[in-house]
Amino acid sequence: MSKKVTIILSCIIIIISLCISIYIPNRKKIEDTEDTSINYSVIDENGKKGISKNGNTIIEPQYENIIIPNPHRAVFLCENGENQKFVNEKNNEIFTQYENVEVIEISNGEYEKNILIYQDKEKLGLLGITGNVITSAKYDEIFSLGFKGGEVVVRENEKFGILDEKGKTKIKIKYDSIQSDEYYTEEYKYQKSGYIVKITTEDGYRYGYYDSEGIQVLTEEYNQITRLTQIQSEESYLIVAKNGQYGIFVNNNKIINTQYQNIEYNSDLEIFIVERTGKYGAISLKGKEILKAEYNELKVNGLYIYTLKDEEKKVWDTNGLEVDINYETIIQKTASKEYFIKNEGGYYSILNNNMEEISKGKYKYLEFIYDNYFIATNETDKSGIIDSQENLIIEYKYDIIQKVKGTLVIQAVEFNTDKTIFYDKEFNLIKEIANANIEYLENGFKVYNDEQEIILDTNGKIIDK
Repeated sequence: MSKKVTIILSCIIIIISLCISIYIPNRKKIEDTEDTSINYSVIDENGKKGISKNGNTIIEPQYENIIIPNPHRAVFLCENGENQKFVNEKNNEIFTQYENVEVIEISNGEYEKNILIYQDKEKLGLLGITGNVITSAKYDEIFSLGFKGGEVVVRENEKFGILDEKGKTKIKIKYDSIQSDEYYTEEYKYQKSGYIVKITTEDGYRYGYYDSEGIQVLTEEYNQITRLTQIQSEESYLIVAKNGQYGIFVNNNKIINTQYQNIEYNSDLEIFIVERTGKYGAISLKGKEILKAEYNELKVNGLYIYTLKDEEKKVWDTNGLEVDINYETIIQKTASKEYFIKNEGGYYSILNNNMEEISKGKYKYLEFIYDNYFIATNETDKSGIIDSQENLIIEYKYDIIQKVKGTLVIQAVEFNTDKTIFYDKEFNLIKEIANANIEYLENGFKVYNDEQEIILDTNGKIIDK
């Protein structure tokens, strides 16, 4: 054999050895890589279920029910009556080495995508979606909180804790119960929600709090903890009770001492209304006292705070400054910063952003809709549309006028004819239809009766079927 051939063979052997040395330790990692270009879905034919892969049938319909925990993984739970099994995309049964394997439901048909529960000798453990064992089978119970994905509650020796999907402890297994604070945002859903934990002491139950990352914020010393989920903030606003007295924490920073018999959050003005010994006051979101707890009555109407102390009635703004308006007058903000609506003595008027009255007519009702337009009801109890200069856009002849939910379409109703009339965003008449029904769609709505139907987009344009 020539020296050149020997060198080539040696290079080939080195390359093969290098590839093997890289592949073997990383084989599991390679196999575990999720291919999001693959999508599995359930198909239904004559009441039987099968599996489709990217639109192509790979398992013919033959099951009563199929659950696909992860649409990018070939792991399917198939059920016929009480019999169930996990299969791969070739319909071969998998996970047969375990006594039982179950999916973990988060809520309403949504499942944990990367973990399953397996059983061994009446104990439970976590199994990866690809079959790798994440934890030993040592738990008495494993379940989802019902809100957050990627983690589970486990029970061991009658105590609860939380593990993430890799089996790492997020909250130690030492609590009598754990519940989500149910904080929700459109962007993150429930992923930013925290945890309220409970222990039992000689004096009864005590509660503590962990943030969404599993960091303890409040120790277990409170009789009650509630998160104010209406406040959309990275910080957790917590109402706590201790020895019958309530206070407010922002994370672990106490902004209102536990000295009140009751605290309520008003989302319109973003203030706390507090009660102490039958007297009421108001506190800002930063914990600053707006009004001392010295009023017999305190209520929020529109933009202002209304108080009664003995026989004295006053109106205040959110800075604690007295407002010079009649106690019976209510001013509401609208969706526009340009306009407000005043209700005084049962009659409504339009105010500009300087709180100056810019309407002269007497209206029994006003509602801002968009731009500078308002639904108005006159003294004959008929409704129409006006603009901010009180020009009549749609005449006063309807019993009800309202904006169709989620659209810029106006819906007007005549009781005596049972007709519903629809106007587009420019107030052009679109359609009159008797005994109308409305069905809301993703990008508009359908209007129909027994004889006809039309579909409109959110601006009132008719969409061809």
